[in-house]
Amino acid sequence: MGEASHTSPAFSRWLRDYNEGAWRRYTERLGAAGTLYELDGVSIDIAALCQRRFRCDTLRCAKPGGGEKSCCTHYEVEITREERDRIRALAPAVIEFLSRNDPGRVKPSRKIDEFFAEALTIELRKEARRCAFSFRDPGGKLWCGLHALALERQIPVESIKPVTCLLFPLIVYRFENGDTLLTASSLKTESMFDGGVKRSSKLLICLREQEGPPLYQECRCAIEFAFGKDFFDRLDSYARARRAETPAGRL
Repeated sequence: MGEASHTSPAFSRWLRDYNEGAWRRYTERLGAAGTLYELDGVSIDIAALCQRRFRCDTLRCAKPGGGEKSCCTHYEVEITREERDRIRALAPAVIEFLSRNDPGRVKPSRKIDEFFAEALTIELRKEARRCAFSFRDPGGKLWCGLHALALERQIPVESIKPVTCLLFPLIVYRFENGDTLLTASSLKTESMFDGGVKRSSKLLICLREQEGPPLYQECRCAIEFAFGKDFFDRLDSYARARRAETPAGRL
């Protein structure tokens, strides 16, 4: 494509504010409430990452025949060409793993491209009302086949698992000027996606129940992948120090 023509200042401001306005106001309100922490140029939503608790357990959300929503059953996951090609490169191993762990659904003759829905976007298909790359163990627990395969082969999870799946429930928002916000899925943050149309009127059970460790600790691997181990260690030190300084050890 050729070089883009210059837009008028008024139109440029409209583009920026239309895309960023809600996120900018959200960040400003966090700052006013004293729950925004700056680390290496990243604005961290302390209330979302350190006050909230989170534990991933698919026996709570994705039980066979259950009524709860799950990230693997209800969210549409769009991936990049690079992510698709990384999965394609391991196609024989992916098919073998899934046919071994989910033989009723995945046969050894399956083609890897059947797991993607491609038009202008590339999405992970749903099969049996869940992500096509998922499988259930004998106890009925739902697992990510790509994640499990990486662990079995002792390769980095991020070398095959899509970043969107790796990050959940973290949200990283990059503003036009380079500012970055690190927060997590909530009714407020989800309402700011897709032009302000709410994805859901109810959070997933893992985010509603507030069980487990602080969210940032449960998401340690994702934070280290995105920002590095040193970043996580300093975030952890800040969160622990802040907890120690507050009554009853709360942030």
